[in-house]
Amino acid sequence: MNPDFRYPWLSFRNAYLLVMLVMLGSLPLSKYVASASQIILVALWLVEGRFPEKWKRFRERPAIWVSILIVAVLLIGMLWTRDIAFGFHDLKLKLPLLLLPIVFGTIPQVTHKELRFLLLGFVLAVFTGTLFSLSIMLGFGPADYTSDRETSLFISHIRFALMIDLAVFILFYYIVNPGGKMGDRDVKTGARDVKTGDRRSPLQGRSFAFRLLPFAVYLIVFLFLLKSLTGLVVLILGGMILTLRWGLKQSDLMVKWFVVVSVATLPLLVAVYLSDQVSKFATVRDNLENLDRVTAGGTVYWHDMENRMTENGYRVGLYQCEPEMRDAWNKRSNLKYDGLDHKNQELKYTLIRYLTSLGLRKDAYGVSQLSEQDVSLIEKGFANSLYRQPKRLRVRIYETIWEVDQYRKGANPSGHSVTQRLEYLKTGWAIFLDHPWIGVGTGDTRDSFDQKYTELQSRLDPAWRLRAHNQFLSFLIAFGIIGFILIMTSLILPAILEKRFGSYFVLMFFITAMLSFLNEDTLETQAGVAFFAVFYALFVFGTDEK
Repeated sequence: MNPDFRYPWLSFRNAYLLVMLVMLGSLPLSKYVASASQIILVALWLVEGRFPEKWKRFRERPAIWVSILIVAVLLIGMLWTRDIAFGFHDLKLKLPLLLLPIVFGTIPQVTHKELRFLLLGFVLAVFTGTLFSLSIMLGFGPADYTSDRETSLFISHIRFALMIDLAVFILFYYIVNPGGKMGDRDVKTGARDVKTGDRRSPLQGRSFAFRLLPFAVYLIVFLFLLKSLTGLVVLILGGMILTLRWGLKQSDLMVKWFVVVSVATLPLLVAVYLSDQVSKFATVRDNLENLDRVTAGGTVYWHDMENRMTENGYRVGLYQCEPEMRDAWNKRSNLKYDGLDHKNQELKYTLIRYLTSLGLRKDAYGVSQLSEQDVSLIEKGFANSLYRQPKRLRVRIYETIWEVDQYRKGANPSGHSVTQRLEYLKTGWAIFLDHPWIGVGTGDTRDSFDQKYTELQSRLDPAWRLRAHNQFLSFLIAFGIIGFILIMTSLILPAILEKRFGSYFVLMFFITAMLSFLNEDTLETQAGVAFFAVFYALFVFGTDEK
C-alpha cells in the first residue's frame, strides 16, 4: 500500500502521533480506550506496510529481540502449567510487552518536540483525573466515600499515584529545561532556537516553564491528599535520586558535599519521625490504678484488662458500659448500635474505638460529648477521631502503625492494606521455596496461592486471599530463579543496549516502575501492563535522543 497521502497532514506519521497521544492520555482515564488505542496503533503499523524497512530496523536493533524475551518465558512456562485457561489469559494480558517494543522500535522515532507534545498531553490527562478525584474528596461526587482509594474513579489508586509521580517528574524536566533538551535552556516563548534558527513552539521557553510550576506543585499536594504510601515513597525516593544525580555533577566540592549530606540526612529524619509516632502509639495514657467502678448514672463499668488494644494511647477495653452506650447512641443516630456501619463493620465496635480515641468513657456521658461530625464519621465506619482531618498524612501513618500492631497481636489482617501484604509475601515466599528453579508455571499462580493459604491456615478471609502484590516475587513464583533472571534481563538489558540509561526520562521511568514492583503486581493487571509497556516502548525505543 502507498503510504503517502495527498495531503501532508494526512500522513502515517501524524496518525501514529495522534494514536500515541490518545493512548498516553487514556492511561489515567480509561483502560478501555488505552487498550483500544494500542490495538489501533498495531493495526496502523500493519496497514502502513513498509515491512522491508521495518525488518531492517528490527534486525539492526538487538534490544528489541531481548525485550520480547519476557513473552518467550511466559510461553515456555505454559509447558508445565496446569491451569491452561488462566495461562492464556496471562499471555493475552501481557501482549503489549511483545507488540509495543516492536512497533515503537521499527517506526521512525519521535523528535524532542513531538515527545514534549505527547508527554504534556499525558500530564494534562493526569491533571484531569485528579480534578475528578478532588471533586469526590470535596463532596461533589455522586456519593460519600469511605476510603481514599475510592476517589480514583478510573483506575487503581496506586497506579494512579504512580502516574502522578511520573507526571511530576515530566513537569520537573520541562521546568528545568524549557528548551526541551538537557542544557538547552534559554529564550522566551516564540523566540528562535539558538542552534537551528527555527521558531520555538509555544510549549517551550522560560515563560511556559513557569506556567508548569503550579501544576507540579498541585500534583505533589494532591498525592499527599490521596495518601498512597507507594506513590509518596516513589516521589520522595525519585526526588532524592534526582537531587543526588544533580549534586554529583557539580564541580563545586562544597555544593557536592552539601547535596550528599542532605540526601543522606532525609531518611534519618523520616526514621526519627516514624520512631516518635510509634513511641506515642505505644504509650498508654490511662491510669490503670484505682479505676472507677460505676458510671455517673450508677451503672457498673466493665474493664476488659485482657484487651490491650489502644486508640491514641487510651485502652479500648476500659470503662465500657454497653447498656448506656446503646441507649445513648440509638437516640443520636438512625444506624442502630447493634447494626452495621457504612463499611459493614459492627457499629458498636466502631463507636467504642472512636470514643476511646477521644479519651472518653464508653457510657451515656461519653456518647453525649460526640459532635455531629463525630457521629457522621462513626456511621461511615471511621474508628478514630484523627479522621476529623482525614487528609493529614499522620492519619495514614497512624493507620499503618495500628495495622501492624494488631497483626502482631494475632488480629485478622483482612481489609488492611499493609498487613495483608505481609500475609501475601509470607504465602508467596513459601510457594517459591516449594518450586525454586522453574516455578509453578504461567497459569498456576492463582491456584498455588489458594492451596498455600489453606495449608498455612492463613487468618485472611477468603475474599482477601490475593496474590503476592510484589512483581519480583510474582516472577519468582511463576518462573523460578531461571525465569526471573531471563525476565529481568529482558526488562533492563534493552535500555543498556540502546544506551538509554543516560536519558532522564528512562531513568525516572525505571525508578517509578521498579519501586512499584516492590509493592504491587504491576504487570498482573491491564492498567499496570499498559502503563509499563507504553512508557517502556516510548522511552527506550521510540525517542530520538540525537
